[in-house]
Parts: sequence; C-alpha cells; structure tokens
Amino acid sequence: MFPSSSRVRHTSKVRFIIPMIAVAFITAYSGTLVGQVKYNVGVTADITGGGNTPLTGSSLTQGSWELAPFLGTYPSVTFRARGEHSSLDSTYGFGYDRTFSDPTYETKSHNATVAFSSKLGPKWSLTLSDSFYKSSNISSFRFLSGATPVPDPTEPDQFQFVFTPVFFQSNQSNTATVGLDRVLNKKSTLIVSASYSTLYYPNAASTTGVLSDQKRISANVSFKRSGEHYSWTIGYSGARFNFAAFQNSLNHSATIGYTYQFSPALSLQITAGPSYLEGLESVKSPLGTTVNATLTRIIPRGSLAVSASHTSSETSGLGAVSRNRDIRFDMTHAFGRNTSLSANVSGFDTQGVQVNGASARGIAAGGSVGLLLSRDWSLNWGGQYQHYSGYNTSGYDQKRLFMSLRYSKPELWRF
Repeated sequence: MFPSSSRVRHTSKVRFIIPMIAVAFITAYSGTLVGQVKYNVGVTADITGGGNTPLTGSSLTQGSWELAPFLGTYPSVTFRARGEHSSLDSTYGFGYDRTFSDPTYETKSHNATVAFSSKLGPKWSLTLSDSFYKSSNISSFRFLSGATPVPDPTEPDQFQFVFTPVFFQSNQSNTATVGLDRVLNKKSTLIVSASYSTLYYPNAASTTGVLSDQKRISANVSFKRSGEHYSWTIGYSGARFNFAAFQNSLNHSATIGYTYQFSPALSLQITAGPSYLEGLESVKSPLGTTVNATLTRIIPRGSLAVSASHTSSETSGLGAVSRNRDIRFDMTHAFGRNTSLSANVSGFDTQGVQVNGASARGIAAGGSVGLLLSRDWSLNWGGQYQHYSGYNTSGYDQKRLFMSLRYSKPELWRF
C-alpha cells in the first residue's frame, strides 16, 4: 500500500510546509460554505502564576517538591463558520511562562487546529483536519490553557503520540487527516480516511539511540452498520513508519468494533483485531493485537470517561516501533452556577518491539477548580503532576501548582 521512501530529512522547511499545505487545502474547500453562513470569533486570555519544578540540565529535578515561582499567560482565539451543509472550526493558542529559578528561563508554546466538514450531496460527506503544536511541554500547555487534550477515540484514524518528553527546546508535531464517508443506506456507511503525522526533536542528538525524528503515514477503510441502540464496524488499516535514525517498517491491522448505547447517559465502544508488522529486523514476533475500549457516562451537571488501549506495533514518540499500552480517566462536574471541577489521570507503558528496544512509562494527573466571577471572568486554581521513567537513566518528575485569572468570551464577535 505504501511505497518505500527515504528516511526523515532534518530540514526546517519541510516541518513548516506540511501544516501550511493543510491549512491552505482546508481554506480552499471552505469556499463551499453556501447559503446563510454564520461566523463567530472567540477569545480567551489569562494571567497565571504559581510554583513549578525547575528544569536542571536536560531533565527535570528529581524527587523534590521544592517549587520555583513562575508567571505566564495562555491566550487563544477561535474562528467558526457554519453553513447550510458545511462547517469550519479553527483555533490558535499561544503559551508563555517564565520560571524564576537559578538560572531563570522561559518557555513558549504554539498550538493550532483547523477542521472542515462538508456534505457533498445526499450520500457523501468530507472531513479535513490538521493539528499542529510546537512546545517543550505539551501536557502542561494543554492543562494550563484548557486546550482539548486528545482526539476523539471513537473517530477512525485519530492518532496521537503517547510519549512527548520535556526538553529546554521545543518538540514539534503535526497531524493532517482526511476522511470521506459514503452512506450506502439508512443503516450502513462506508468510511475511508488517511492521515500524515510528523514528530521532530531539535535536540535528539542528546538522546541518541532512544529518540528520533519520525513520520507516520496511514490509511483506513471500514464498514459501519447501525441499529437502534448499537453499531458495529469492520475495517482494515495500514501504517508506514519512517525514522531518521531507525529502521522503517509497515504495519497491517484488521479490526472489528462494537458500540452500544445502554441509555442516553451511558455508552461503551470497543474495537479489537490482529496486526502484522513487516520490514523490521530482530523482532520478537511480527504478530500482535490491537484493542481499544472507551466507557462514557453522563452524570448530573458533568461527565465521566474511561479509555484504555493496546497496540502491538505502533510508533509511540520514541525511536522505532513499540508495543504500547495506555489508560485515561477524565471527569467534569459543576457545583451550582458558579463553580466547576475538572480532573484527569493518564498512564502509558511503551516497549520497543525489537530485541533490546528502548522503553518508557509514565503517569500524569491534573485537576482544577474554576470559580465564575462574572459572565466573562473566572478565577481558576489547581495542580499537575507528571512522572516519566525508562527512556533514559534517570527519568524525571514535574510538579506544578497554579492560580489564574481568565477572561473568556467564546462569542466575542458574531456576523
């Protein structure tokens, strides 16, 4: 399915051309917005301060709760357009924080997403999306800015790297996805999608033999059949992995999925199937399995979600191909009209499939409380903890406590 290609090139032009092409492609298609189109521009801005574990050398301070003060801001702007048969959603967020340790240092983050969907007639629909970030600590940026942490696990071919280490210099990732759906009848749909993902480490030379610039190219085709309270799917996906410093390979997966809506408040989604890895030497076994499960519960004034996955041959963010396991729990809850609580816990374990392959594991937890001061202003405070080990000799911990004053206007300008 995927022709052989050369290893990843270390050129800054390629790194920026990919998201520019994706944005231009989606913008061009957005011209199909017809009929009465409604536009909306929203903004958020905040002042955030607190205590943060300071960076020392190329890793984070180990085993200490001594926090250095930091000050930051995480503004963002959104643009939405709604037509009769099409929609366009885009977001850009910027993060800046300065830690007053010895020595003092600062970090900057950029995150941009764009998604376009359109009905191409009574039976066809098209989706295009692109997600880009440049950050030295994407987990903290998402947590402090309130950005969406992960793609929707129920959607086909939604990929993310489970491992993105923290460095002084920013890592850079981009994922572009295209999907085409064909309604066969009232209950059946054919879904075809493809994605292209890249991950670049500017200082990967400091961890030679562990990390590597990389790209992932995948294609997916599936058939979906829906009933009154359930749906099932059967599909095939192929993915090619290219690395700058490791051997390239190709993975084939076949999956069967089942979704059941127990009630309007409770649903379960499961996919499972075999996989086969080819083109990689010194592999313990080319055969494996892929399993994903998500349980979602709507509660009064909030929601709960638990998800878990296992892949036998996939790129995780480390160099080369890995066997990955991860689990995640998310919750939100509102107390009265003015107070809200959100929390999440996630963990992963990744092990290279080749003999003596690199491994990494980690856990992250975060929670925040928001107090609405007025229609547009809120006071938020919370904490975050991250622990990673295995990919180098020491691993690292990160702890963060914060308080922020945020201005949020999701509908600043409508026209």
